[in-house]
Amino acid sequence: MVAETINIAFVFDDKFSDLFRVAAYSIAQNTKSNLAIYVVDCGVSELNREKILQLKEKCKNILSIKIGMPERVDVLENFPTEARFNSVVFYRLAIPKVFPELKRVIYLDCDIVAAGDILELWEEDLNGCPFGAVEEDGNFFGEKIRADKLAYLKFPKKNRYYNSGVLLIDPKKFEESKIFERVIEQVKKTKIFLPCPEQDAMNICLRNDEHLALSPKYNFIPFAALSKKCFAAIGQNLVLIEYACVKPWEMNRTTVKVFHCLGICRYSTFMLLKFWQYADQLGDVDLCSKNPFPTLKFFYKRLFQPLGRLLSKAMLKIVPKTGKSRPHKNPQKVHE
Repeated sequence: MVAETINIAFVFDDKFSDLFRVAAYSIAQNTKSNLAIYVVDCGVSELNREKILQLKEKCKNILSIKIGMPERVDVLENFPTEARFNSVVFYRLAIPKVFPELKRVIYLDCDIVAAGDILELWEEDLNGCPFGAVEEDGNFFGEKIRADKLAYLKFPKKNRYYNSGVLLIDPKKFEESKIFERVIEQVKKTKIFLPCPEQDAMNICLRNDEHLALSPKYNFIPFAALSKKCFAAIGQNLVLIEYACVKPWEMNRTTVKVFHCLGICRYSTFMLLKFWQYADQLGDVDLCSKNPFPTLKFFYKRLFQPLGRLLSKAMLKIVPKTGKSRPHKNPQKVHE
């Protein structure tokens, strides 16, 4: 049985246009339900607008694509961010304002591909919360990273840090909670640099009970520290993959395919090739990197660094330690 039309929103400027098309195409290929796509246009050229609208011809279950312009917020235009971010990231919180007709919507970052049917996420019960998000703590990053974030960002200790790349939103409750306004106010008074600007601001100023914790299968981050463990727990139920740590379009596709065929780094190459699977099917995508260094660095970290650690441990066992050993402060405890 096909469900009602699923509303999906994206927010991007021109440089993310091709990534958006790959993401939308992958979702359409994995979802049986009809889709309505909403784009918050933060600076998309006419040429890319035409390519975006052509998705309806390639994906029959994309019934409509609506493009809207956000009201610009001056404080965001001057907000300091890393090169990989700009003020565009904050406008995901303005989706209910740009498209007030929406009763429910899924927001997605552009660096995402689908691995399963997004209907599962659409049907999640928000239990009265304005939005749902996947918590990074325990799913993708351990207590050390959480402790560092807590010390730096000073968000409430009881809060679990969540990722804003996938949001299931109840627009009415979202607006009633004035989430956009509160996050902007947080930005105005923030005295520190925010590495992940809107995500950090949300985690600092919103209460923990204002979001529903979603399963990590809805926003799987494949190259995070705990991702393999998380992947083993999720199994075949993966729905959305977000390339938050490593970007496939920065990799040399041929090298990745060769490693995969040879059975080397199968988990990593599988996750990278998932993106290229849909990019190749879609075609007309200019996302091929010619810089070899990201690929070399990627495989060096996965092949030679672990090998170096193993060799170091082996050498420690073979080569005897030099110098006199220091006597134990408590011989009695050693004897026990």
